[in-house]
Amino acid sequence: MRRYVAFTVGLMLSIRVFAATCLQAPAVPKDPKQKEDTCRISGMVVKAADGAPLKGAGVSLRNNEDREHNIATTTTADGHFVLQNVPAGHYKLFVNRNGYVPQAFGQRKPNDPGATFTLSPGQTKTDVTFRLIPSAVISGRVFDGDGEPVPHASVTAWRETYDEGRKTIGPVTHASTDDLGAFRLFGLSPGRYFVSALEPGGRQLSGDREFSGAVGESAEQGYAKTYYPGTADISRAAAILVKEGDEIPSVDIGLKEITVHRIRGKVLNQLTHKPGEDVWVLLIPRTKLQEWDSAGQTLAKKADGSFEIANVAPGPYTIVAYWSDQGKIHSAVQKVEVGERDVEDVLLTLSAGATVQGRILWDGKPSMERDELSVYTNATDMTFNWGVGEARVDSNQQFTLKGLTAGDVRMQISGASKDCYIKQIAYGQTFIKDDVISIANAGNPALEITLSSRGARVQGSVVDKDNLPSAGVWVVAVPDEARRTILRLFKSQTTDQYGKFDLHGLAPGTYKLFAWDGTEGNAWEDEDFLKLFEDQGTKIELRDEDVVTTNLTVISAKREGND
Repeated sequence: MRRYVAFTVGLMLSIRVFAATCLQAPAVPKDPKQKEDTCRISGMVVKAADGAPLKGAGVSLRNNEDREHNIATTTTADGHFVLQNVPAGHYKLFVNRNGYVPQAFGQRKPNDPGATFTLSPGQTKTDVTFRLIPSAVISGRVFDGDGEPVPHASVTAWRETYDEGRKTIGPVTHASTDDLGAFRLFGLSPGRYFVSALEPGGRQLSGDREFSGAVGESAEQGYAKTYYPGTADISRAAAILVKEGDEIPSVDIGLKEITVHRIRGKVLNQLTHKPGEDVWVLLIPRTKLQEWDSAGQTLAKKADGSFEIANVAPGPYTIVAYWSDQGKIHSAVQKVEVGERDVEDVLLTLSAGATVQGRILWDGKPSMERDELSVYTNATDMTFNWGVGEARVDSNQQFTLKGLTAGDVRMQISGASKDCYIKQIAYGQTFIKDDVISIANAGNPALEITLSSRGARVQGSVVDKDNLPSAGVWVVAVPDEARRTILRLFKSQTTDQYGKFDLHGLAPGTYKLFAWDGTEGNAWEDEDFLKLFEDQGTKIELRDEDVVTTNLTVISAKREGND
C-alpha cells in the first residue's frame, strides 16, 4: 500500500500512478534476469503537452555513496524504460532528452532539486512517469562597432544564482557565433536570463607596439564583454524572460568599444633555474561571476621569459603562469589592477610551491565514511583553482599539503562520516573562524584540524498548506546570525518521496529550520534572502549528540519566470 503513496507525492510536474490503463498490468511477472534482493524500476517518459511517448530519453539513477555502479538506460519507441538489478539504497532519478528540459524525480518545477527516494531490498517500483516540457531557445547576432558581424564570438546565457552568500549570476549555456555573427542558445528551462557576447581572442591583431604604429599613443581601442542590449555593465543589462518552449529571436548585441591596455612581464622558472620560456600565462577577471571566459592568454615564448597580454579592459585581474612537468602543473599567481595605463614589470616565479604540515585531532571516536580521510584546499578568489592541494591523512593522523600557491585558501575535509563536523581549525597560534587560511611561499605554520564525531541530528517531515507531504523541497538548518559567515555550519537536504528529511553532523548552537519550495540552491546563505523569511523559521538549540524530531510546513519562495 505505501508503495503507491510514494508514486503519487510530488512527482515531476505531473508524475502519477496510472490505474486501470495499459501502463499498469494486473500482475507483473518476476523477471528471470532479476537478481535476488536487488530492485527494479520501470516507467515511461512522455511529452507534457499531449502525453505522446518520447523515444531515446536518457534515464539515470544516482547514488552519491555508490561509486561502483553506473545505472542508466534509454527509453524505447513506446517511451518505456526499465532499470533492473539495482542495489538497495538512496537514489535520485534523472531524465534528459534533446529538445526538452531535464527533470528529476519529485521535481515540481524546472531547477527545483527533486526528491530522494529509498529502494528496499527486493523492491519493485513501477509506473514512474515523467512528463517533459520543451526547452527554449534564444538566438541573435553579434556585431562590432562598424556594424560588421563578429564570427567566433563567445556568447553566454546567465542566470541569477548564489555563491558563498552573495547573489550573482552564473553561466547556463554557451555558444559561438557563425560567419554571419549568428548564435543560438538552446536547451533553456523557463526563467530569467542575461546574455553576453565577447569577441574571440585572436580577432584583433595585437603585435608588439614598436611595430604596430602605436608607439607614443596613450591608449588603444578594443571591445569589452557586452551584455544585451548593449552595455558592458551587468547592472544595466536587460533580463530576458523565457517561458516553456519559447523561441526568442533577434537578441542582437553590438560590442562596445572601449580603451584597452597591455600587461607585460616575465616568468622565472625556479624549477629549471631558467627564464620561463614556453610557459602559458592566463589572465582571469577578478569578479564574483562564475565565468569561464578568460580576459587573455599568451605563451611566454621569448628566450628571456617575457610575455605581453593585449586588449585588456580596465579592472581587477588575477594573472596565472602555469607549466606542466611530468604530469604535475606548477603555477604562479599574482593580482593586478589595470587602470588608465599599461601594466609593466609583472614578475611570475614558478616554484615547487608551498608546504603545510598538519594533523587531525578527534573529539569523540574517529568516524569515517570510507577507509581514508583527506584534507584539501580551494582558492577563495579565483574561478580556476590553481595551486590547490590535497593530502591523505595517514594512520598517525598526520598530513602534508604540497605544491600550494601563495594566497587565501579554504580548508575542507572529505571522508569523515555524515555525523562529523569541524570543531576547530588552528593555524599556528591563530584559531580560524571561517576556514580560510593564508598560504605564504615559505615558513607556513602547522595546521591542526579538530573533528568531532558527536554531531547533532535533526529529522522530521515537511507538509504543505493542505497538510500533504512535500517531496523534493529544501530543508535547511541556518545557524544564528553571529555564525552565518561560517558556511559549513549551514546544513541542507531535499525531502524524500514521503516528505521526510534527516540532517546529520550539526555543530552545537542555535539554528532556525526552514523548508522552502521554489528557491535557488544556497540562497539561504544570503542575508538579504533570509530577511524575507526570518520570522518563519523554527528555532532549535542543539548540543553534541542531540537527536531532535520536528515537523515543518513548507514556505513558498516563488521565482520570477518559473510560476
